[in-house]
Amino acid sequence: MLMIGLGGLVLTLGAVILEVISGQYANSVVPGWARWVPLAWPQPLRVAWWLAVAAGAAAFRWSLHRLGLRPNPVVTVGTVVPFLAFAAGIGVGADWATWH
Repeated sequence: MLMIGLGGLVLTLGAVILEVISGQYANSVVPGWARWVPLAWPQPLRVAWWLAVAAGAAAFRWSLHRLGLRPNPVVTVGTVVPFLAFAAGIGVGADWATWH
């Protein structure tokens, strides 16, 4: 349980950090940069990426519950729903779903 939770936490935090960094360097002069970051991936792949991140956040919250820490349901919704909304926004091509 603990390893699943830690894996979900690392995935979620890593994805957010990667998205922030890639947004800052979206117009980088380094030629290969844009191909490797999620910001430049095709739309279906970005949707799948953010759904995986939402699953990671949910796994972290679920593992806390399984360990007896009883996370607040409002916090659980607040940590999972934004990633689902972001995936949905990317899926429909919303302008607010891009960071550059």
